[in-house]
Amino acid sequence: MARLSSILASYVTAIQLQIMLHSSSYITAVITLLITLQTTDSIVNWDLLYQSVDTDFREGATDDITLTYMIGAQREYSIALYASDCETSITGMPSLSIVPKISQDYELHPLHDQLDVVIDIDFTEIKSSNIWDESNDTLKFCSVVHLLSGVEVIKEE
Repeated sequence: MARLSSILASYVTAIQLQIMLHSSSYITAVITLLITLQTTDSIVNWDLLYQSVDTDFREGATDDITLTYMIGAQREYSIALYASDCETSITGMPSLSIVPKISQDYELHPLHDQLDVVIDIDFTEIKSSNIWDESNDTLKFCSVVHLLSGVEVIKEE
């Protein structure tokens, strides 16, 4: 019995006491144990934190734009690029290249992986794309990162 009490004590996160009055003749007390069983998914981190954007538009560079995120360690993810409305597909740039790179430094960030989304743009195609704003010579697009559990999207940034 002591072993069972010890196991339950490690999982009980709250005890709720409800006292209900039934007619005027008796009172019933109901104790509800809210038990949380710790599974791998509940322990592991679901963070999806945007960190920075870096650009390198020098001639011959293959990492023109790098978006950096911190994500929960060893999480599955997906990445998509859209026009600035975050819904419309990018058109006019058939050779747009997206390369994700994961790095880990578990001594510095034990619960996170660093996800770098490296984008290579063919600048000869950019003016015919729907992400180029010719009125002020700016590139506008939306990056969407999903953290996944199987095919289910758990978090989006």
